[in-house]
Amino acid sequence: MKIKEIEFTNFKSFGKKVRIPFYGGFTAISGPNGSGKSNIIDGVLFALGLSGSRTMRAEKLTDLIYNPGDPKLKPDFAEVIITFDNTDRQAPVDSDSFTIARKVRQTKSGSYSYYYFNGRQVSQTDIHELLAKVGVTPEGYNVVMQGDVAQITARMSSTERRRIIDDIAGVSEFDEKKEKALGELDIVKDRIEKVDIIIEEVKDRLERLSGERETALKYQALRDEKKKFEGYLLLSKLRDARLELQNIDREISDFSAKKEKNDERIRALEEDIGKRTDALDRLSADIRLKGEDEQIRIRREIETVKGDISRAEEKIRLLESEESTYDSRRRELFLRIDSLKKESEEADGKLKEEKEREDVLLKEKSDRLSDRRSVEIRIARINEKYAEKAAVLAQMRKDADAVKEEKSALVLEEDRIYDSLRRKSDEIREIESEIRDAREKAANSQSDINAVLYEKEKFRSEADSLKKDIADLESAHQKKLNERKALDERRDRAEAEYTRLEARVRANDEGASYSHAVEDILKASQSGELAGICGTVADLGSVDNAYATALETAAGGKMQAIVVETDSDAAQAINYLRHRNKGRATFLPMTKMERRRQLREPDDLPGYIGYAVDLISCDPSYDAAFWYVFRDTVVIDTLENARLSIGHYRMVTLEGDILEKSGAMVGGSVSSKSRISFAASERERLETLKEEIRDIYRNRELLIRAADDISDKISIAEKRVSTLENEISRRDVVIGEIKGREGRLADVLAEKNGRIDGLKGESEQLRVRMNEVTGKKTDAEKRLADISDGIAKAEAELNDPETEELSAKASYLDNEIKRLESRLSDVKSDINSYEMQIGNLTEKSEDARNQIREIDDKKKTGRERISAFRLEIEENRKKVAADEEREKALSDELKELQDKRAVLEKEKNDVVLNLERAKNARAELDRREEACRLARRSLDDQVTSLSEEVRARGLEESDDVPAYQSVSMTIEALEKQMTALEPVNMRAISDYEEEEKRCSELTERRNTLFNEREELLSRIAEYEKMKRDAFMESYEAINKNFGEVFMELADGKGELILENPDDPFAGGMTLHAQPKGKKIIRLESMSGGEKSLTALAFIIAIQVYRPAPFYVFDEVDQNLDGRNVERVAERIRKSAPNAQFMVISLRSPMLERSDRIIGVTQQDGKTAVTGVKTR
Repeated sequence: MKIKEIEFTNFKSFGKKVRIPFYGGFTAISGPNGSGKSNIIDGVLFALGLSGSRTMRAEKLTDLIYNPGDPKLKPDFAEVIITFDNTDRQAPVDSDSFTIARKVRQTKSGSYSYYYFNGRQVSQTDIHELLAKVGVTPEGYNVVMQGDVAQITARMSSTERRRIIDDIAGVSEFDEKKEKALGELDIVKDRIEKVDIIIEEVKDRLERLSGERETALKYQALRDEKKKFEGYLLLSKLRDARLELQNIDREISDFSAKKEKNDERIRALEEDIGKRTDALDRLSADIRLKGEDEQIRIRREIETVKGDISRAEEKIRLLESEESTYDSRRRELFLRIDSLKKESEEADGKLKEEKEREDVLLKEKSDRLSDRRSVEIRIARINEKYAEKAAVLAQMRKDADAVKEEKSALVLEEDRIYDSLRRKSDEIREIESEIRDAREKAANSQSDINAVLYEKEKFRSEADSLKKDIADLESAHQKKLNERKALDERRDRAEAEYTRLEARVRANDEGASYSHAVEDILKASQSGELAGICGTVADLGSVDNAYATALETAAGGKMQAIVVETDSDAAQAINYLRHRNKGRATFLPMTKMERRRQLREPDDLPGYIGYAVDLISCDPSYDAAFWYVFRDTVVIDTLENARLSIGHYRMVTLEGDILEKSGAMVGGSVSSKSRISFAASERERLETLKEEIRDIYRNRELLIRAADDISDKISIAEKRVSTLENEISRRDVVIGEIKGREGRLADVLAEKNGRIDGLKGESEQLRVRMNEVTGKKTDAEKRLADISDGIAKAEAELNDPETEELSAKASYLDNEIKRLESRLSDVKSDINSYEMQIGNLTEKSEDARNQIREIDDKKKTGRERISAFRLEIEENRKKVAADEEREKALSDELKELQDKRAVLEKEKNDVVLNLERAKNARAELDRREEACRLARRSLDDQVTSLSEEVRARGLEESDDVPAYQSVSMTIEALEKQMTALEPVNMRAISDYEEEEKRCSELTERRNTLFNEREELLSRIAEYEKMKRDAFMESYEAINKNFGEVFMELADGKGELILENPDDPFAGGMTLHAQPKGKKIIRLESMSGGEKSLTALAFIIAIQVYRPAPFYVFDEVDQNLDGRNVERVAERIRKSAPNAQFMVISLRSPMLERSDRIIGVTQQDGKTAVTGVKTR
C-alpha cells in the first residue's frame, strides 16, 4: 500500500485545487523557503488525523483554510483527499485503491470537521483503526516534522523519551485495563461488605429463631403426645357412654309400672286424709272452747327463748374452738422461738470461731511482718558492707549512661546530616529537572492553554451530567429504601396476623375432626371418585367470631353434614360408604332440600341478637342447607335473658347454652378443642396472608437488589465525578502555570541556579560536619567499651550469695503476708455475714413473741365473751322453766283432748306426708323419665359422634384402655407443659429453615465475590507483568535497532539507557552514543549535529521495529553536515524498496539520492507544484 495522489483544496497556502501525484520508493520535495512545501506534510497529518501527538502549525482548524487577505474572497472550507494504491491488498479493503479525505468548514455558528472514506462520511476512530492495521499510528513516527528531531534531543525529559516506548508498546492499554479492574475491585469490595452486613443480620435472626424453633419443636412433640392421649380419652368416653346408655334403657323400661302403682297409692291417701281432716276439725273446736290459744302463745315464747339459748351455746362453741386454734398457734410460735434460738446460738458459735480464726491470722501476719523487718535489717547491713564498692559501681553505670546518651545524640545527628545531604541532593536534581521543564514548556503557551481548556470543558460537561445522574439515582435509592421500610411494616403486621389465625385454625384442626365416614367422602371427592360433593356445612359457612360458639353449638352434629348437588350424588356417596363399610354420614342434596321460610322478627324478646340462619355467611345456593341446620333457632345474649322466654323458641346463647321449646336446657362448659368450627373464612384469610407474605419477601429481595445496584451505580458515578473534578482542578493549575511561565521564566531560572549554588555550598558544610560527628562517635564507642569492662569487674566483686538468699526470703515473706491478708478479708466477710444472720434471727424471735402477746389478748377477750353468753343462757333457762310450769298448768286441763288431737294430727300428718311423698315420687318419676329420655338422646348422639370420631382418628376400640382419670391427669400435665411454653411461634420452624437457606445462599454469594476479588487481583498483577513485558520487548528491539542504525549512520555505537532497569516506569530513558573515534557521550553533551543524527537514528529504529507502508520527513537533515546528510539519504534509499518515503529537503546529497523530485514554489501568494523530476 502507498500514497498515490494528494489533492489539496483551499488548504493553507494551496489557494486552489492542486493534485500532487506520488510514486513508490524515495521521493524528495524541494522548493524555496516559504513556498509551502511543509504544508504538504500538514495536509497528510490533517487528512489522516495524525496531529494528535504533534500539533500542526495552526491555532485552530479554521486557520487551515486558505486566506487570500481579503475576507470577502476567503473560502469557507478546506479539504485534503489522499488516494492510496492498494493493489497489494496490504490494507483490509477489497479494491485496488481507496481514498481518505477530511474537510473543515466554517459557518456563522462555528466550525465543523468531517472525515470521509471513499466519499462516505466516517469517524476519526474508523480512520485510525484502518491505518493501525497497516502500521500507521499517531505515535509511530510515520510522519516526522521539523521539530520532532529537536524535541527528542533538546526539549524532551528522560521520562518523556521513555513514554515514546510506552506508546509504541501499548502500555496505556494495560494501564486502562488495570484502572478498570481496580474499579471493578472496589465494586466487589463494596458488595462483599454489603453481603457481610446482610449475613450478620440473617445470623442474628437465625440465633433469635433458634430458641423459638426449639420451643416450637418441643411444643409440637407435646401436642402429638397429647393428641394420642386424647384418643385414649375418647375411647374411655365411648366405653362409659355405652354403659350409661344401657343403664338408661333399663331405667326407662321400669318407669311405666312404677308410675301406675304410685297413682293408685295417691288416690287412697287422698281419701284417708279427707276423713281424718273432718275428725280433727271437730276436736279442735272443742279444745279452743277450753283455752288452747293461751297455751299456744306460751309454747311459742318457750321455743323462742330456747332458740336464743341454742344460738348462745353455738357462739360459745365457736369461741372455744377459736381458743383451741389460738393455743395451737401459740405452741407453734413457742416452737418457732426455740428453733430461732438454736439457729442464733449456732450462728453465735460460728461467729466466735471466725473471730478466733481472725485473731490467729492477725498474730501470724504480725509474725511474718516481724520476720520481714529482720530480713530488711540484715540486707541493709550487707549493703553497708559493700557501700563503697556499690557507690563506685553506681558512678560507673552513671558514666556509661552518659556516654551512651552522648553516642545516641551523635548517631541521631549523623542520621540528620545524612538525611539532609540526601534531601539536598534530591532537591538539586529536582531543581535541575524543573529548569529543563521550564525551558521546554515556554515554546507555545496559547496552544497549550487551548488544549487544556478543551480538556477542562470536556471534563466539566461530563461531571455535570454525572451529578444530575447521581441526584436521580439517590432519589431512586431513597425511594427504594422507603418502599422496603413500608414492606417490612406490612410483613410484620401480616406475620402477626398469620400467627394468630394459624393458632386458631390449628387449635380447631387438632381439637376436633370429622368422622371417619365424612373424611372418606371428602377424600373420594378430592380424588375424583365421587362427583357432586360441595363440602361439609362447617366448610361452606363462615361466621363472625362473636357468634361462632353459639352457632357451632346450635348446629351440633349437623356441622358434619355433607352438602351435595343432587339426591343421586347423595345415593352414590351412601353406596360408597356401605360397600366399603366406612360408616354413616348425613347428606343434604340441594335439589331436594326444603327452601328457607320467611321468619318474623320476635316481639319484645330480651337479649335478642338474631336468627342463627341470618348470622351465617355462605354462598346463596347453600341457603337451604343452612335452613335445615338452624331452622328458626334464635341467638340470645345471655342465659338469664333466654330463661325469660323458655318454651316459646329454640334458643342458643353466646356462651353455647341451648334452650329447647320443650323446656329442656343444655349447657355447661364448651370445649373448643372438641368442637368442629366454621373456619372457612379463617382458612381463606390464612392462605391469602401466606401468599401476601411470600409476595412481600419476593418484593423485598427485589428491592434490596435494586437498591444495591443503584448504590453501586452511585459509587461508580461519585468516583468518576471526583476523578473529573480533580482533573478540572489540575487543568486550572496548568492554565495558571502556562499563563505566568513566560514572565517568570528568567526569574525562575536565576532563582533556581542560585538555589543550586546555595545547596551545593550547604552540602559541603554538611559533609565537613559529618566527618567531625563520625570522629566523635568513634571516640565515644571506645570510652563506652572501657567503662563496660570496669562495670563487669565491679559486679563480679559485689556478687554476695547471702544477699541473694535474703532477697529470696524477703520475697517469700511478702507472698505469705499477701496470702494472710487475703484470708483475713475472707474471715471478716464471714464475721459480717454471721452478725447479720444473728440480727435477723433476733428480729424473727421478737416478732414471734409479739404474735404470742396478740394471741393472749384475743384469748382473754374470747373468755370474757364466753362468760357473758353463759350468764345469758342461765337467765333464759330460768325464763323457760317459768313458762313451762305455766304451760303445764294449762296442759293438765286440756291434756286429754290435746293428746287425742295430737294423735289424730300425727296420724293425719303421717298420711299427708306419705301423700306428698307419693306425689313427689310421681313427679320424680316423670322428671327422671324425661331426663332419661333426654339423656338417652344426648348419649345416643354422643355415642354416634364418639364412634365416628374414633373411626376418624383411626383408633381401634378395645377394652384395654387406660383409666379415664389417669388419661385426664396425663393430658392435664401435657397441657401444663404446653402452656408453660406458650406463646409459641410455630412459624419459627419454617422461618428458621428459610433463613438458614438464605444464609447459605448469601455465604455462597460471598464466596463467589471473594473468588471474583482474587481473580481481579490476579488479573491486575497479570496486567502489570504484561505491561512490563510489552515495554521490555519493544525497548529491547528498538535498542537493538538503534545500535545497528547508529552504526550505519555514524560508524559508532549507540545505546538506549533506562534510568531504572528494575522498574522502567519509575525512571526515564536517555540516549548514549559513541561516534567513531570519540568517547561515549550522553545526549546532553552532544553537539547540535550529533543530537540530530542520534535522534534520527532513534526514529529510524522505531520505524524498523514498527514498519509502515509510507513515511514522510520534513527537513530532518537541516542540522546535519554534508557527510551525515549523505549517510541519512543512503539509509532512506536503502529502505525505499520496502516502503514509500516522501522527504522535504533543501540539501543536495538528499536530493541527489532520491528516485524523483517534486518542485514546489509560490505563485501569486499560492503554492504551486512545478513538476516531478525522475532521476
